This record gives sequence, structure tokens and C-alpha cells, in this order.
Amino acid sequence: MQEKKKDKKIIIEWHSIFRDLRRNLIFIVMSVLIGLMGIFIVRDSMYSPEYSSVATLVVSAKIGNTNPYANLSVSSEMAKVFAEVFVQPSMREKAAQQLETGGFRGALTAKAIEGTNLLQLTVTTDNPELSYRELCAVLKVYPEISDIVFENAVIDVIKMPSMAHYPSNSMPKANAAAIMVFAVILSVGGFVGLSILRDTVKTEAAFADKIDAKLFGVIPHERKNQPLQGLFRRGKRGLLINEGMAVSLKFSESFYQIAAKLSYMQRMSGAKVFAVLSVAENEGKSTVAANIALALASKGSRVLLFDMDQKKPALYKLFGLKYEENAELGDLLSGKITGQKFKARQYKKSTLYFAVNTAAHKGSQQWISNGTVRRTIDAMRDEYDYIIVDTAPITVDSGVTEIVQFVDKSVLVVRTDVVPAATVNDSILTINNLTAGFAGCILNDVYPEFSFAGQIGFDETGYYYTRHYGKYGKYGKYGKYGKYGKYNRYGKYSRYGGYDRYSRYGKYSRYGSYGRYSRYGSVYDDPEADEDGEETAGDGTE
Repeated sequence: MQEKKKDKKIIIEWHSIFRDLRRNLIFIVMSVLIGLMGIFIVRDSMYSPEYSSVATLVVSAKIGNTNPYANLSVSSEMAKVFAEVFVQPSMREKAAQQLETGGFRGALTAKAIEGTNLLQLTVTTDNPELSYRELCAVLKVYPEISDIVFENAVIDVIKMPSMAHYPSNSMPKANAAAIMVFAVILSVGGFVGLSILRDTVKTEAAFADKIDAKLFGVIPHERKNQPLQGLFRRGKRGLLINEGMAVSLKFSESFYQIAAKLSYMQRMSGAKVFAVLSVAENEGKSTVAANIALALASKGSRVLLFDMDQKKPALYKLFGLKYEENAELGDLLSGKITGQKFKARQYKKSTLYFAVNTAAHKGSQQWISNGTVRRTIDAMRDEYDYIIVDTAPITVDSGVTEIVQFVDKSVLVVRTDVVPAATVNDSILTINNLTAGFAGCILNDVYPEFSFAGQIGFDETGYYYTRHYGKYGKYGKYGKYGKYGKYNRYGKYSRYGGYDRYSRYGKYSRYGSYGRYSRYGSVYDDPEADEDGEETAGDGTE
């Protein structure tokens, strides 16, 4: 029986839509300008201006010699009759004779104003002066015809014609405004539709629906621009978890969780070398690799950050490193210096070390193919607890497929709404065909669920959170234990803490984690043990 294909769900992610609208704002503005330019093009190519000259006449009925006016109803009926008389060809012919121009070019219209005895004459041409002259000619010759129709009618001009200063058929402003609104709706609707239908991973739910791989970790979105007080000092900064107040608690904890999983892999399988991959550029691969290394080093492990993005190195920028003699990884791999002379840089006074480049190298593919990179990493295995390899994007450097074959484990960084899901799945399939050490994907730059409460400082669980301290309020992670955090009575280094190992409740005491086979000992006594009974990276071995 043929397996039924899984239907792809259409997931509306508002952050993605707003980002697309912000990125394409220039095109939305351009669509409005194109609509306005279309109006002007139509005016210049298809629109012919017309100018009208208008005069108002009053029609009255003359009764005998004593009363020159009839009642309003009679006069109103006479005005309607004269409206028909003025538009007759004979009126145009006599006006043309008056002008001596050989013809009457304008459009002559007459309109009786309803309910009154007023008559409005209009002459329209493509020239304002001509319209005025032709209407004046009509006013001079009309008595010759009106006296024949009604001898007892009196027609007086109460408003003399004037020369028009602007076209009478100009395009209304409302049309231009309507076109602008239509252009905005059309362009915005188009970008919204493309954003919704774009086959990328936008949320954690979309990952499960579209990607055929294990989700190894989720990294929340973090704003990259630093606070205003530091804006003029350094400009944009790297998102490193060791910056403390500069990054949020959720962001930092996501890397500690990933580091704990890598530590578990190391204890279970002895894996030491982990490659951090990405399908395309600008997916945050180098930042993820750097923060994983920082999280592992924070537990006291010796970690080497190995930069194999030789064509476009970024790690040295994240940590603000400069060129040092005998410290360039490219010089070691190219044979300019020996392994004894190579000096891995130490990050401040931590257990994190760097094997990075401050300049691009074009020979990286050759170093991978001839086994130089593999031999260099194998030589460093015994010196470090973990080696984190930052590779080039898979679609940029074909050498990445060779790297995944000699590292112990590899993880793929997938940034939300960047690479099509089909491309990500193709890359995962390629990696799985080359090695059995693919651990899964790290979903990077995941925006929180869009909600009104989330925009005013509450997450989806209802807890209040701030940017720097997380959902536990002012004192963040250690606020639960009071003013002094881990150093107070129940703190990490206090009498009852986990590192006072010879105290009553210490590590080697009757109730400690190493008393697991004693009368009261149990693997679950260790609060940092995982569900399988194995101690995590937070044990007391550091």
C-alpha cells in the first residue's frame, strides 16, 4: 500500500510577516510612486484639458406695460424652452458670424436651473480665451432669436462670463488618493501572501512539520543592537552569553541546555569533536558555535574553538581578537609553523582556547582533502575535553561534507525563515548518507509567540519578564536565594552547597551524590543528575 503523503500545514507567523513588510518597505513606497506616476502619464498622454466659460441669465415674462414680470412658474417654463433654443445650430451660426472666424468651435450647452427662472449658458473649448469670446458672441446675438420665439419674454444677464483659469475637466484628487490606497493594499497583500506561502521554517511547530531531523536545541530571538548607553562606543556587538547583562536569561539558558546535551554525548559515547554546520550564510552558525564553547568552558572543561570557515572567518570578530604571531590556524595548516610552535589563544582566564584565523585563506579545501585538518584535530584530542569546529556553509564550501566524516558529531544550525525547508532536508540527507554522527538541528532566532500580552512584558505563560533577568524578575536566576545568590546560606559554595564536598550534606558524605550505594544513597539524590541517572556537566568533577 502506498504511504499517504503528509499534508504541509500553512502556518501564519506574524513576526515573519512584519519582518517581510519592513524589509520590503521601499518596494511598497515604490508601488505608490508608480501609481502616482501612472496618473501623470495618463494626464500627459491621454488627457486633453478643456476650459469652460459660464454666464447666468434670468428669464421673465413681460405682461402689458405696467407689470414687466410674470409669476415664477411661467418664467420657469419659459427658461426651459429657451434652454432648448440656445443649443440650436442657428444660434451657433449667428455667433460664428459675429466672431468672423469661419465657424463656432466650442460646445454650447444651456441648462435651466430646476425650480427657478435662471438659465446657465456654457461654452467649452480647448482654449480659455476662445471659450470666453464665443460665449460673448452668443450673448450678443441671442435677442435676434429669442424675440422670434417669445415676444413677451425678457432675458437679462445677471452674471457676465469670465475667462477660465484652470481646466473644467481636471482629474479629481480623490482618484489619485484611491490609486494610492489601491497600490498600498495590492503591494502589502502581495508581500503578506508571499511571506505566508514561503516554504521556510518559521516556528518550532513548523520545524516538526517540515524538517526530517531531530530538534537538538532552540535558541530564542535576541536583539543584536546594544543598549543606548553603549551605542556610541562599539556600535553593534556579538551576542555572547558571557556578556551577562547584555543578553537575556532565556538566550543564555538555551546554550547551557545544548552544552548539557553535548556533555551527555561525551560521557555516553566519548565524542569530543563537534562540528557546527549551516546550509547558507547569515544563519548565526559562528555565534552558535562560540556560545556553545563558552557554555562548555563555564563548567570548567577545556574547550578548543576550531575555525574552519577559512574563506570568511568570523570568530575572531565575535571575540575581538587581533593577529598574533604563531597563533594563526592557517599558518599551522599550511605548514608555515609547526605544531610545537602553534599557540592556541586563551580567552581571558577561562578554559576556552582559540584556533582561529584573522584573515581569509584560499587553501582550506586542499588542507581538508589531504588530511591535514583531520590530523591536526586528532593531535589535539587528548589536550582538550571538547573541540568545537565552526565550518563554512554547506552551499558555499564543498569541503564541509568531508569534515563531517571525521568529526564525532555534527549539528546543523537552521535560522528561522531563511533557507527553504526542501534545501535543509536535502542537506540533512547528504549528511546522513556520509556519516552516522548527525545529532540534529539547532533552530536559531526563534521569535516568541505573537500576542498582545507578549508585547507589553508578559510571556505566553503569564509570567512577567524583562530583557536582562528573565521571568523571575529583578534578581533573575539567583533571586530565589536572596541578596547574595549562590554565596548565601544555601548557595553553591556555602556549607550546604554542592562544592562543600566534605560537609554534612557534601558530595562525599553519607547523603552526597557519591553515597549512592550507601544506606541512604540514591542516584536521584543528586539534583543535577539527568533522567537516566547519569550526572550532567554540572557535577563536582570540575
